[in-house]
Amino acid sequence: MEKKECFDLLKSWCDGLIRYQIHDTGDSRFDGGFFCPACKMIHGRSQDAVYPLMCMADFTGEEKYRKAAENVFHWGANMVCDDGSFYNDPQSEWNGITVFGVISLCEALILHGHLLAPEIKKLWEQRMEAGAQWIGKTITAKYKTNINYHASAAAALSLAGKYGNRPEYLVQAKELADFCEKHLLENGLLYGEGQPAEHVTKRGCRPVDIGYNAEESIPSLILYAKTVGDSKLTEKLKEILRKLLVFMLPDGAWDNSFGTRNYKWTYWGSRTSDGCQSAYGIWGDEEPVFHEAAVRNLILYKKCTGKGLLYGGPDYEIHGEEPCIHHTFCHAKALASMIDSGQWSSQPAELPSQHAPSLLYFSEIDTWKISKGGFLGTVTGYDFHYMKGGHASGGTLTMLWHRTAGPVIMSSMTDYWLKEPHNMQLSLKKSQHCSLTPRIELESQGKKYSSCYDHDSRITAEELGNEIRIEAHMELKDADHSSAFNPVFCRLVYLFSDGQITIDGSIKLLQEPDSRQPLFIIPVIGRHKLGVQRVQDGWVLPRENGTVKIGISTLDCGKAPDPVFFLAGGFEAWQFTVQPDGKGEFHVSIKVEEEKVC
Repeated sequence: MEKKECFDLLKSWCDGLIRYQIHDTGDSRFDGGFFCPACKMIHGRSQDAVYPLMCMADFTGEEKYRKAAENVFHWGANMVCDDGSFYNDPQSEWNGITVFGVISLCEALILHGHLLAPEIKKLWEQRMEAGAQWIGKTITAKYKTNINYHASAAAALSLAGKYGNRPEYLVQAKELADFCEKHLLENGLLYGEGQPAEHVTKRGCRPVDIGYNAEESIPSLILYAKTVGDSKLTEKLKEILRKLLVFMLPDGAWDNSFGTRNYKWTYWGSRTSDGCQSAYGIWGDEEPVFHEAAVRNLILYKKCTGKGLLYGGPDYEIHGEEPCIHHTFCHAKALASMIDSGQWSSQPAELPSQHAPSLLYFSEIDTWKISKGGFLGTVTGYDFHYMKGGHASGGTLTMLWHRTAGPVIMSSMTDYWLKEPHNMQLSLKKSQHCSLTPRIELESQGKKYSSCYDHDSRITAEELGNEIRIEAHMELKDADHSSAFNPVFCRLVYLFSDGQITIDGSIKLLQEPDSRQPLFIIPVIGRHKLGVQRVQDGWVLPRENGTVKIGISTLDCGKAPDPVFFLAGGFEAWQFTVQPDGKGEFHVSIKVEEEKVC
C-alpha cells in the first residue's frame, strides 16, 4: 500500500471527526467535543485526537485540522482534575486513561508542535506535564490494573521525560518497562490483562487478551524502547511481534475470540485501543511482514469505514448500527504513527497464518490453533475468569475462517452486557442481538446451562493422516460455572479435513430432563440480505466469493435458521438450532464451495 492510501484513510477519519465536532454553542462543556452518533454523548477521551489532527494539519497545510485539534484540546479541560489526571468520561471516575492523553499530547507536541502559537503550545505543555506528574506519582509496578496501563505509562513517562528533560520520569518509565518485560512469554504473548495479574488458573492459564496485546500494550512498549534508545528491548519486542502474528488472519483481522477482554473485541481489533499500525507499520523494508500486517489491517479498517468514521465491525453499517466515534479518534493515532514514521515497504510478504502449522497449542490460554484444507480454526478451554458472561471456554470452536469464504464462525463474549458502559454500544434491534458462540445449551428451571461456561472440560488434539481431530468433553454449566441440579455431560468432536469440517456431538443426561432437551446452537456468519437457501441435506449461505454449506443430520425441514447479529465482533449471522436424535447425538458439517457466485 502506498503512503497515499494510508494518508487518505486518515484524512477521511479526521474529516469525519470534524463533521461531528460541536461548535458555536457558547458553552465550553460542549464546544470542541465530538458528538458520538452511537452513544449520543461526548466521549471523555476525545482529546486523544489532538495527535492525528495535528499530523493531518502538518501534512496538508490546512488550518481546519489544527483548529479542530485546538478546539478539542480546550474541550478536554472538562475532563482534567485538580491532581492533573484526566477522567475517562463525565460519569466515570477511572483516570488511568491519563496515560493515553499524555502520549497523544507528547506526540503532537514533539512532531507537530511547531504549528501552534507559543501561548497555545504552553497550555498543551502544562496539561501534558500535569498529567505526567500524576502518572509518576500513581502508576507504579504495584498499581493494581491491567498491564496495558503499565506499558502505556512507560511510554508516556519516557516521552514526557525526554520532552521536558525530567530524568526521574525516565527512571520510572524503565521500572515499568522492566515490569512489563517480565510478563512476556516465549510464545509471543503478554500476560497481565486481568486481575490478579499473576494468577495462574487450575488449567495453567494466565490473563491474556490479543486485542490489547497487539493494539496497545506491545505498541506502547515499542514506543518506550524507541524513545529511550533501548535496542535490546526493541529486538526482543520485534520477536514478540513476529510470534503474535499467528493470531492475525490473512485478511488482516485479529483472532481475539478467546481473550479476557473480548467484550471489546471487534473483527479488526479492539474498540478503545489504538491499533496495531504503531507497532507493525513503522519498520518499512526492515521488516516487510510487519508492514504487510499493518497494511492488511488498515485495508480492513477501510472496509469498515463509512460517514468518515470507523464502524465497530464488518456488518455494523449494513445492519443499521451507528459507528462509535471512539474507534476513529483512537485508531487515527496509529495511522498517524505510521505516516510520521516515514517507513514504507515495497517488498511483498505473506502472513504466518497463510502457512501456519497444522496444529499449534498455547498452554497459557489452553487454546488450539488449527490450519487445514483452507480453514483456520480456534478451539479453547481457556479458564481465566475476567467477568461473568465473558469469553467462551469448554472446548468451544470460537473461530473458523476460510481462505475464500472469510469468517464463518466468530465468537466473542458469551452474554452481552455493558462491562464498560461508555466503551460499548447497545443495539435497538434487541430481538436479533444474540451471541455468536457455538454451544450446547439447556434451559432448566428458568436457568441457562451451556457448554461454553465449563471451565473443567477435557480437550485432546491429534493429527490423523490428512485430518485433524479435536475432542472435547464438557459439562453444561451456568454463567457462574456451576453444574445443573441434574448434571448434563457432553462430547464434541471436531474433524478438520480438506474443504470441510464436521462436528459430532453427544449428550448424556444422568436423569430424565425436567424441562426442554439440550440443543446445539451454531451461528454461522452470513449477511441477511443474501439470505439462506434450503437444500436436500442442509442449508446454503451465499457469499460474494462462494458459498458455505451447512449439513445437519437431524435437521427439522420446516425450521429455518434465525437471523442474528452481535455487536462484539460485529457480524450478522444465521443461527442454526440442532435437535439431537433419540440417542442424544447430532452431526453438523461445514463445507465451502469456492466457486464465485454470479
